[in-house]
Amino acid sequence: MLAAIDAGAEDIKSDEELIEVLTAPEDLDSTKQALTDAGIEIESAQITMYPKNTVKIEGKQAEQLLKLMDALEEHEDVQNIYSNFDIDVKLMEEVG
Repeated sequence: MLAAIDAGAEDIKSDEELIEVLTAPEDLDSTKQALTDAGIEIESAQITMYPKNTVKIEGKQAEQLLKLMDALEEHEDVQNIYSNFDIDVKLMEEVG
């Protein structure tokens, strides 16, 4: 984690298997290079969008939203989907 902070990371999130390093888009290449130089293996490095605020969705609205997301993901012209919804994991597993 110290290597990521020294490399210019704005935030670090970790779980049991992965460490996610968040940085400004303009710092992506330099941060990636600094981590590589520190001997850290990088599985993926990409620019993506994260919401500043999330909206809690429940019930029928959540089911409809998940169906919409599935339809968008299956469309051949759609490359990326970004959202700011927060749905309970149990509901996502039931619908998914």
